[in-house]
Amino acid sequence: MEPKRSGWRMDELSVVLWLTIVGIGFHLPSVAGFSPGHGYEATGCPRNSPILNQCIEKSIQYYLSYMYSGSITDRTSVPSLDPLALPDTTLIQNEHVLSTFTNRETTGFRNMYITDVRSDITRLEFYFQFHISAIDTKGSYHARLTKRPEIAEWSQMTYSIRNSSFELQLKGVNYEQDNRVYLKVNVTDWGQHIGDHTVGFRWFTMSGNYSQFSDQFEQIRGRDILPVVERDLMQSLRDRFQHLFNEILRLAPFERFFPTLY
Repeated sequence: MEPKRSGWRMDELSVVLWLTIVGIGFHLPSVAGFSPGHGYEATGCPRNSPILNQCIEKSIQYYLSYMYSGSITDRTSVPSLDPLALPDTTLIQNEHVLSTFTNRETTGFRNMYITDVRSDITRLEFYFQFHISAIDTKGSYHARLTKRPEIAEWSQMTYSIRNSSFELQLKGVNYEQDNRVYLKVNVTDWGQHIGDHTVGFRWFTMSGNYSQFSDQFEQIRGRDILPVVERDLMQSLRDRFQHLFNEILRLAPFERFFPTLY
């Protein structure tokens, strides 16, 4: 099945959020393109609809554009998309040096938009492609000598990505809870096309007899660090996106997200 781009844009988002966070009976907050209070009952994205992919695309875009804070209503929330907290990671570890990237947060997802959707509801398989203009991951950088840990450096580090796209494939399974059927998805494939990426450091603090080893510290945060940071970031994003999708899918039974209309 070849991808089919829908061409939907934000000014066309004049309907209730059909897929992501509806169907439970609460009132959505007031946002551009949607005026609450009309008594709409969310009908989801009908699984036998000829425009199912477009419906899914509009729903996901709505979430990306308006729900990046994580708040749906005063009583309902999902993990924030922007900023997106990421776990601490080890960048380089060998017999000479250990470097880490901790307290990481990624911002810029509010400017991300979905460009392609393919789905097979019968097999519960989905393909999504996103374009993102710029994301920045900021955190604390620390490097020390393995055998002499008192010799170390600290900095604020930023990893920036520009003009990139992400592709992910998901495989879903149904499960029963409280006598209702829900959907859970796993990311089975992830790919990215990075337009440009850089690593920057804001300032440095050194300890111990640092000057004798400054060249070694400079080397480990040189060009070799880029593929390491990218690989770890992509894995973290894959895990977080899977978690976010499943948090949203827990908000309503499968039939509310993908009803069958006769």
